Amino acid sequence: MKHRIIIDTDPGIDDTMAIAYAIAHPDIELVALTTIFGNVSVAEATDNALALLDYFGHEADVARGENRPLVMEPKPHSYFVHGQNGLGEVEIPRSTRSETGLDAADYLIEKTKEMPGQIDICAVGPLTNLARALERDPTIAERVKSVCVMGGAVYRPGNVSPVAEANIWNDPHAAEQVFAAQWPVVLAPLDVTTKVVLSPHFFADLEEADPKVGKLLSDMARFYARFYRSHSGINGCIPHDVMALAYLTIPGVYMQKRGALATVTDGPGIGQTIFNPAGKPTVDPSWGERPQHTALLDIDAGFFAAHYFDTIAKRPTEIGD
Repeated sequence: MKHRIIIDTDPGIDDTMAIAYAIAHPDIELVALTTIFGNVSVAEATDNALALLDYFGHEADVARGENRPLVMEPKPHSYFVHGQNGLGEVEIPRSTRSETGLDAADYLIEKTKEMPGQIDICAVGPLTNLARALERDPTIAERVKSVCVMGGAVYRPGNVSPVAEANIWNDPHAAEQVFAAQWPVVLAPLDVTTKVVLSPHFFADLEEADPKVGKLLSDMARFYARFYRSHSGINGCIPHDVMALAYLTIPGVYMQKRGALATVTDGPGIGQTIFNPAGKPTVDPSWGERPQHTALLDIDAGFFAAHYFDTIAKRPTEIGD
């Protein structure tokens, strides 16, 4: 049976890479995109989600989500990373479709009631929509098949502070609620995502192999690669968000570790993701009460890159054409 997924997203260049992968992969059924602030505003994320689905020739639902964090003031959007339109300054036609009548949290609640035990939520932005869904209906945790999150930094430095990764930092209170809930969370932190760098040659070859979807990704990647070159000295770009989705299709390429997750919600360490491996004792008894989740800590980078290339290049010809 196909993986039925809802991507909670703030498109975003690497979000676009993830959406393209979900649509192209034969083992994934993309049910919906729920949108969130982060890389761009939630209004821009919703417009981008609709436009990308049209470009890719897909009719998944789009549900607009939260426009600010649960508690704290919102952080600036990441236009310097993703461009003023979130898509690397690449223009694609706006959609004439509208989003659903439900907001993202209610959509997640209703769709998991409709398909209990069948929905994988792939959250690749701040986790505010998921936290809202838990607040409104805590039993959603019993109906979700899995929650695959791109976010956090476990054993390596953050990318927005010495300890924090951007998605978690944008709403640490929401992340704490999601990590404390009794549903199966799989975390793809910077520890694993930064192991994969897709080079300009990779995207040139992808554009040649697929002049429709591959070209769009290649055009966006040029902006993304300029950011990585200037800020990190990397020759290429990191497809962070795809890592959360690929866990569903190629789990064997990841080194996985079980343990409890928590988030720092104030002070200079705000947004830090804390991981306590399963079986490691602590004096603080509260750690023993937290649910056990899965952290992805390493990956076969070469296999992943080849898999992503093949998934896009060998997509069904009716998709995106």
